Amino acid sequence: MKLNPVYDPKTLNQSKVYMIEGTRYRYVRTEGNGKNAKYVFSPLPNQRKTSNISLNNTKLSIKCQSVEGMTCQPPKNQNVIQMGFL
Repeated sequence: MKLNPVYDPKTLNQSKVYMIEGTRYRYVRTEGNGKNAKYVFSPLPNQRKTSNISLNNTKLSIKCQSVEGMTCQPPKNQNVIQMGFL
């Protein structure tokens, strides 16, 4: 598994897999713009961590690495309807 550091947030892609502190994540979205932008990542299934994390530009270049050769598909939105019996 080859890891490449992410220095430029413009290279973030939702189909790539990223390693952050030993956990595999996928890129979800960018919140804010300019200097105060936050980059939100969601853990892949079967990872210990289950919550989203957000990194600013500085932490992105320090902690985030792209995993070469691994891709993921964004999860499909599932609508769940709970029905109750009266």
